[in-house]
Amino acid sequence: MRRIEIEDVAGVRLLTLTHEKYTNPIGKQTAADLMKALAEADRDDGVSAVVVTGGRDRCFSAGGDFNEARMLLDDDIVDETIAWCTDMYLAVLNCGKPAVAAVDHHAIGLGFQLAMMFDWKIMSSRADFIMPELEHGIGASVGATVLTTTCSYDVARHVIMSCQPIGPEAALRYTMVDEVCEPEFLIDRAVARARRLGSYPRIAFAGTKRVSTEPMRTALQRTLPASQAVHRNGFKAKAMHKHFRRVLGTSDEKAVDAN
Repeated sequence: MRRIEIEDVAGVRLLTLTHEKYTNPIGKQTAADLMKALAEADRDDGVSAVVVTGGRDRCFSAGGDFNEARMLLDDDIVDETIAWCTDMYLAVLNCGKPAVAAVDHHAIGLGFQLAMMFDWKIMSSRADFIMPELEHGIGASVGATVLTTTCSYDVARHVIMSCQPIGPEAALRYTMVDEVCEPEFLIDRAVARARRLGSYPRIAFAGTKRVSTEPMRTALQRTLPASQAVHRNGFKAKAMHKHFRRVLGTSDEKAVDAN
């Protein structure tokens, strides 16, 4: 099944997450497909910029795929998962062309963190960002790294500790997003912004982006081992498994409670 829909619109590469669920959970294969699509767009001389969206009337991404998360049964798999999440974030940062996120409905956890990697972020008036990990027993160390680097320590602390949704007004105030628009205009607005950014001379843009994103790349890579340890310990404690069962509607004790 195709996980990323690829379309070119007036020189802009539009990448749409196409999970069968409208919530667009991101698993390992979706992440790999997104990384590949970003790299291909970066190499294509006919592409001036990239837009990533969850699709019309769909979530940008409600986070990780819990069907995969509940199978994190040993330390190596946990480490691998945090590593590919980090690689996905780095793939956005490493794209030399302008990358715009179009966020509708929810961007939760991993989806929230992914959105923060983009050069320009537009959210719809009904969208929100949520980092609910702590109340479900999931480590939020990667989210802390991302929000401390993009916003500030106090913003990161508030968002992570409160576990509450961040709507458009607060997202603008915290500089998490650059624009807010009505849902029906979101993708067109994102493409228009991408065309504008893509009209800048490429060498100047790519060089500036490389320097400006260095703090985030460095922070993600530096804290990766510590974040892997946080998640290993969290999964061993099994505090999040009740949440997984509720979301998945499963009583699969063997899969969820292994290790």
